[in-house]
Amino acid sequence: MSRPHPLSAMKEWEWSQAWEQQQEIVDRLHAKRGSWLPNVVEKRPWGAVRWTSGRPSHAATSGQAVPETFAVLRPGLNDQPLRDRVAETLTQPAPMFQVVGVGLRRHQLIPAVAGAAASAVLLIVLALLLGLGVIGAILGLLIGLVGGGIGGAALGQYLFDRERDAVLKEGERVRVVTGRYAPTSWSRLVDATTGLETAATAAADDQTASAVQTALWEAAGLLLRSSDHTGVEVLADGMERLAQAHRGISGR
Repeated sequence: MSRPHPLSAMKEWEWSQAWEQQQEIVDRLHAKRGSWLPNVVEKRPWGAVRWTSGRPSHAATSGQAVPETFAVLRPGLNDQPLRDRVAETLTQPAPMFQVVGVGLRRHQLIPAVAGAAASAVLLIVLALLLGLGVIGAILGLLIGLVGGGIGGAALGQYLFDRERDAVLKEGERVRVVTGRYAPTSWSRLVDATTGLETAATAAADDQTASAVQTALWEAAGLLLRSSDHTGVEVLADGMERLAQAHRGISGR
């Protein structure tokens, strides 16, 4: 993948470098991706976008990306730790390795190891206390390793998902729009704001930056609250006029 997506504000070399790193992971996994797809999170002044490649079967060859998730921050929010946390939470980490065709990630691996060890020790001790002998202890070891590992991995995934939801479903400071369900008016709005952000006057004035942030925040709220997209279309029209005005000014 060499050309940036039209809705991306990344420079061509940034885009290429980011996706090459993802394709290296694809090659390392030998196409055993499970539910994972190559993805890149792009930080924007108004929030962040997660770009995800196409289906696993053609991810390594086509590298086609879609803007899968948009996280919009509340206007006037100056919380850098939250900004960093949103971008980190949007990222979908690749599996570290495969176990019986299932990809294990870092947040699953540590609890799985701890759970397997604790369960194995507990069942071995229990088997010996019940007088089941060596065979019982061996069975306890095997059952503990398998059951504790699965349970630990499940617990790790649950905690990971809960922490992720706490960030992305907070509502008061972050609004999340799913790209594949968003109307074309949302794409028009993001396209217009991207044009403003990547204009020749790269350091956009505070008024323009505030307008971009407010428009995206309000549009995200409209999409989350109602199936009527008229308001988003109005916002998109307004931002497109503002982008055209800025292009006219910069072209003089």
